[in-house]
Amino acid sequence: MLQNEPPRADPQHHPIAFIPLSVPDAIHPNETGGRTAGAFFLDLIESSGLAPQDKDVLIVSSKVASFFEPDCVVRLADVVPSRKARLLGRLFGRDPRKIQLVLEQGNVFLVIPMKRIIRIPSMRRMLEERSANPEAMRKGYEELNNYTLVVRNHAAYLDEAGIDHTNSPDEFVTLLPCDPCRSAQTIRDEIRERAGAEVAVILSDTITCVGRMGSQDIAIGYAGIDPITRATFSDDLFGIPRSGGIDLVIDSIAGMAGLIMGQTTERRPAVLLRGLDYAPERDAEAPGMAAVEMPSGSEWRIAVYTVLATLRYRLGSLLAFQPNPRRPANRR
Repeated sequence: MLQNEPPRADPQHHPIAFIPLSVPDAIHPNETGGRTAGAFFLDLIESSGLAPQDKDVLIVSSKVASFFEPDCVVRLADVVPSRKARLLGRLFGRDPRKIQLVLEQGNVFLVIPMKRIIRIPSMRRMLEERSANPEAMRKGYEELNNYTLVVRNHAAYLDEAGIDHTNSPDEFVTLLPCDPCRSAQTIRDEIRERAGAEVAVILSDTITCVGRMGSQDIAIGYAGIDPITRATFSDDLFGIPRSGGIDLVIDSIAGMAGLIMGQTTERRPAVLLRGLDYAPERDAEAPGMAAVEMPSGSEWRIAVYTVLATLRYRLGSLLAFQPNPRRPANRR
């Protein structure tokens, strides 16, 4: 190829597009009666001037998918808090009805004291710089979101068990689907039956990123797509086996789609991904999110082994009687 000659197109590589699917108005849970999630999202694709194609990936907001699930949209007035929820409500200054809903979703793994964290000067300054309304942010963390309960579910650590208190009518909250992978499969099956296309489906939800200030979407359910790559300890470009290669495909897709869907007033409940050559879901795989979850009983052992290895490192560093050495600057 000549130096100034434009590169030739590779017929094996096609552009990849994330296409937002929008609704004209906010979706009200009462408006979804008599419809299915599959019909809703298929109509949404077609109203955008598109037709589903084989190998498309439909990424949908778990919140909107919940609107079509039984018992996933709850009126707070109908929630009767247990004695435990009432006690915890008093201890943490929280609505006991909301705590009751969290307890029903699973065991609380951590409690994050946002009320205390916001009082750290450096944290307060950072959050104020990143807030559209610093005064509302301060009040929110002091009163409404003073403590965040984290629940382990769907192979993820979910703030408030994934319960959504925003973008819902007053006195309503939205729970995650009980089985997000089954929900994704149901949507996939209906699109296949109505449109004749083999479309993979991912349900996404937002989590806080550990060690970083911010959040992003991850997958909490999927159907029709292999959730991971399987190339660990394959050879790299230099023929050396590498330890990586188990990429969370569904989380990477959900993260990009979540950026497009937005978190507030965008009215984009789904995104259609077109052009990605992904591997199909494996029939012999562990069911649902177990395919990406740590094996049962392994996490506590990993934690213990990690603590012991870290202590060994600290001891070795102490015995060296030397701060972290630095390489000398290159001299020319």
